[in-house]
Amino acid sequence: MNTIMKLQFILLIWIAWIYPAEQVWAQSQSKIDSLNSLLRNSGQDSIRIKIYAELCWLYAGTREKTESARKYADSILLLSEPSGNQSGIALAHFYYGIIDRFEGKFDQALEHLDDYISYQAGRGDSSRVATGLFQIGAIHISLGDYENSLATLYRALRIHEEAGNLSGINFILNAIGTVYKTSGRYEEAIEMYDRVLKTDSLDADVLMNLGNAYLEGDHLEKAMFYYRKAARIDRERGNEWALAYDLENIGTLFNRMKSYDSALVYHLQAMAIRDVLPGKMEKSLSLSQIGLTYIYLYNYVQAEKYLFKALDLAGEIKSGSLQRDIYEKLSLLYENQGDFNKAFFYYRSQALLKDSLLNEENLKRINELNTRYETAKKDKEITLLSKEKELQEKETQRQALLKKAFIGGFLFMLMLAGLILYTLRQKLRIQKVLARKDNEIREAHFKRRLTDLEMKALQAQINPHFIFNCMNSINQMILGGEIENASKYLTKFSKLIRLILENAEASEVSLKDEITLLESYIELEELRFNGQISYRIRINENIDPEMTHMPSMVLQPFVENAIWHGLLPKKAEGTGFITIDIKQKEDSLICLIEDNGIGREKAFELQEKSVYKSKSLGLKITEERLKLLSNSLQRQLIRITDLKDALGQALGTRVEVNIPTI
Repeated sequence: MNTIMKLQFILLIWIAWIYPAEQVWAQSQSKIDSLNSLLRNSGQDSIRIKIYAELCWLYAGTREKTESARKYADSILLLSEPSGNQSGIALAHFYYGIIDRFEGKFDQALEHLDDYISYQAGRGDSSRVATGLFQIGAIHISLGDYENSLATLYRALRIHEEAGNLSGINFILNAIGTVYKTSGRYEEAIEMYDRVLKTDSLDADVLMNLGNAYLEGDHLEKAMFYYRKAARIDRERGNEWALAYDLENIGTLFNRMKSYDSALVYHLQAMAIRDVLPGKMEKSLSLSQIGLTYIYLYNYVQAEKYLFKALDLAGEIKSGSLQRDIYEKLSLLYENQGDFNKAFFYYRSQALLKDSLLNEENLKRINELNTRYETAKKDKEITLLSKEKELQEKETQRQALLKKAFIGGFLFMLMLAGLILYTLRQKLRIQKVLARKDNEIREAHFKRRLTDLEMKALQAQINPHFIFNCMNSINQMILGGEIENASKYLTKFSKLIRLILENAEASEVSLKDEITLLESYIELEELRFNGQISYRIRINENIDPEMTHMPSMVLQPFVENAIWHGLLPKKAEGTGFITIDIKQKEDSLICLIEDNGIGREKAFELQEKSVYKSKSLGLKITEERLKLLSNSLQRQLIRITDLKDALGQALGTRVEVNIPTI
């Protein structure tokens, strides 16, 4: 290899280790071509191993071409094992760990990375130990093991701070911020992300995490700003796997804003990207979010389909945190469908996982580790550059001691929390069952009472005495030879009966249909009493009669009462007149029915002297129906006013009816 080629190779190696993975990937194709060119012209195993390592890193960083990355890791191992090159073997383990992490094979990834760290610690190479620790910390985050993740990441942070490695510090701060965010400590998470952005304002991964922290803190506008900024950067760099996270986060934000159609679009875009990537954890996340969005859109069949796909993938990678979140969504799905047995089953499943993944002792442990880190940083008591192996042993002993000190209290608190949670769940389940039964009984009673009143209203409208008089009038017209009038009268009578029966079939009718029934009834009475009754109906211009709905058979009893008890007794004094005014007030119709009849006092006197004493129950039945349909039983729905002149003489009666619209 000539001098120029060696310089090119050294430059490529330096760029690949110094810059973040997404920046390397954005220029990966040109680097891959350059590295392949170097590979063809190199015969030294040590140089070829380094080139294979860089190619493996570039392919693995895409999250998509992990199979190609694994082939280069195999090449490293094949070159290193025959000669006993332990450095090369450890490097192969490192890249196997990264590839397995990206593919969701976390158990295998941890084994490879432990081998890598053990070798580097034995050599006293703290920088590479920190690189392995970062990968392990990231895996623990994916597994939901936040205690081990934070402990591992703080160890890596101390190494990078001692070495003054700014790029490494930013990586670790970003990961620690993620742990804080997941633990609900949003201000501390934001502080970590801001520390990174002060030195690298175009770090898309940190921008995305900062958006997540603001979302969890309910600062939606700030969250959207950082999500879109991260998505723009990742799209420009062609970083598909990171763009999928950005789109998923934007979809989650739209769900929070209840813009579910928009949310579904972004989640499906994220899923389309992840569908061609090998990472099972990311696919499970997308499937879970799509399932949740379908719940919000009331598409329960699709929701169930996507959530169970997500659950299968989460089970394959043994991610407790993912399984817990999917159980919670399944509980919500079956609760919305009214299947409370399944809802309770999945609620209990997610609660048990939640207790095991994150509890009060874990949070105390996080606080303790944070305090210890700050103290160690100030006092400069820890040196890791040449004594990493010794410090690792001390860390293991310290963790074992802490576990022994807290294990008794942890088990007791866990049992107590489980007992309390079980009791609360049983109480909540019983309360829900009782509340549901109580609502069913009240609703059935309400419907039964409303039906009874509607039947009584129909019976009150089809007054036997009224029908008898109508039929008798038709008979008299026929006998008197008034065939044309009899036919006209019979036509109007049949139309009225048809309208009454049609309206009786529905619990609600349009205002137009109710007015049509009223006009038919008044015209029939007007014809039967030889034109001694006239009327006028006025509807406020801001009311659409066809689009305004109201309870059926409400106004006719009041008009009938005005005609029979107000107007007909004064037929010797001239034509009776009825005015019906209808106005809109908030969610009610105000109907004023005014006549120029004899008034209530005179009508009562005549009723007492009459041989036939009507049992007119129409007004009482109608008032009971209106009270049932109104939001307030205490509200006065019917007001009757006696109209009198200055001398106290009766001028008629005004009835104001407050009808709730439907």
